[in-house]
Amino acid sequence: MKPEYHKKLQIAARQTILIHKADTLVKLILRTIITSLKVKHAGIFIYDKAKDEYVVKVSRGHYGLKVPAGFAKIRRGSPLARYFTDKSINLPKEHILWSRVLSRIKYCKTKKDAKIENFLEALKLELSLYEAKACIPGFFRKDLVGILFLGEKRNRKKFSEEELRFLSVLASDVVMALKNAWLIEDLNRQIDINKRLLFQTVAALASSIEAKDKYTIGHTERVANYCLAIAYALRKREKIEGWEKFLENLKIAALFHDIGKIGIPESILNKEVALNDEERKVIQSHPLIGANILNHIEEFRQALEGVKYHHEKYDGSGYPYHLKGRKIPLIASIIALADTFDAMITDRPYRRGMSQGKAIEEIRKVKGQQFAPHVVDAFLKIYHSKGKLPELNKQISRHLLFAKESTF
Repeated sequence: MKPEYHKKLQIAARQTILIHKADTLVKLILRTIITSLKVKHAGIFIYDKAKDEYVVKVSRGHYGLKVPAGFAKIRRGSPLARYFTDKSINLPKEHILWSRVLSRIKYCKTKKDAKIENFLEALKLELSLYEAKACIPGFFRKDLVGILFLGEKRNRKKFSEEELRFLSVLASDVVMALKNAWLIEDLNRQIDINKRLLFQTVAALASSIEAKDKYTIGHTERVANYCLAIAYALRKREKIEGWEKFLENLKIAALFHDIGKIGIPESILNKEVALNDEERKVIQSHPLIGANILNHIEEFRQALEGVKYHHEKYDGSGYPYHLKGRKIPLIASIIALADTFDAMITDRPYRRGMSQGKAIEEIRKVKGQQFAPHVVDAFLKIYHSKGKLPELNKQISRHLLFAKESTF
């Protein structure tokens, strides 16, 4: 019959496959080893490629030594690492036992083998620093990825050969799980880099719109920041499915909501008097032009709704499709309000911008007609809690695309 620790460690080994964070994985394994084998402390040296050294990521111990994460480091040429990697050192490579190191030193003295004796003395010193009674290597192919070290058992008994063999298998499982976790972490980092590059590209393209329409300089970034603030306030009132993805699409759509104006003549965009009916029809085509542009870019397709429908009105009197009520996508309803608010308080060639207070009153009047009631309520809550706005801005700061935040 297998010892109880076998079952616990096997369960832990299976769980490692499901964990995609290296530090979490190491904590799980060490916690299981300490409780199952009843050792005073345990830790893992993990190879850091950038630093070319082995670093203790996590060292646990309730009864014995506890090494702070990242504090202890050993070089690749240290006695502990060399024991498992240097072929010229003709000693058993499966594991290191403190008691056998001491015995081997005595044996070398009698045989006057100074070279091995000096090496083992240096190894003994290194083991004593971490009060390690046993060390087990973790290899990936030919690379030494990690070294598991164990402190003394609480009952002071020695580690059995069966325990050491099992820990050796476990160390191999942990190394495989670590490699998998690192791969996923690297992929996530690359995804984050790609996202930043994507949004920088979006911001650059959005700026090209404002270069055409000189009266809307800064409009895009203000609308994007208003949209994020509204979304956060709205989330407190109702559930928004796929929140992180929703925010990404909202940022893209807010930045691109007017990209269709690239296809509108500058003579219309910069006209200093009110537009006539024909010109108004031309300007009203920009949501569809924008949607057609983004439709050719796979990464932007989920943001299309915000671009395509941001001029729809809650009562169905908007354009281009006269959508009504909740048939208007939430992303478009948020942009519609943020876009209109900024347009109302900004000077245009044919009129001066109104005060924020006046704009708020106008928005309140058309709640349920032009704008979705729940979006207006979220917007008003932000406006009427100016004292709390910095706190809200802290919440959304990691999503803001511009260093200068727009506030009400």
